[in-house]
Amino acid sequence: MENDGFRSKLSAYKDGELDGDLGEKISLHLRNCAACREELAELERIDSLVAGMPNLEPHESFSSQIIARISTREQERPDCAPFSKRVLAKFLQLADSIFELVTGHEHERTATLDEFGDFPPLSMSHAYFQIIGQQR
Repeated sequence: MENDGFRSKLSAYKDGELDGDLGEKISLHLRNCAACREELAELERIDSLVAGMPNLEPHESFSSQIIARISTREQERPDCAPFSKRVLAKFLQLADSIFELVTGHEHERTATLDEFGDFPPLSMSHAYFQIIGQQR
């Protein structure tokens, strides 16, 4: 059965993050789609593996130390970093366009950085997005 775009929503479905109507549509779809059931089972296996990992808490100054180190390195090479990042970004855009031309279809886009604003303040992800936000 065609997955009708449901495969990309299986993680949210598994975590109970979808509204009732969409969740019900996916439940019905799963009854008839072996590929999506398999994908959902794989997501559940991954969750069980992650749940078995130890919960490590970083030191409270961890994020600020990372941000400080990166800021120091950027100050050491102020002219190189922004130019190289712009060149790399343009190269990746070009590669993306070539990929779309060669394959004949667009690939699924990823979420924007603004959609990732809910990380705990002392997490590595929070530090990363703080740094990215400073460079915009």
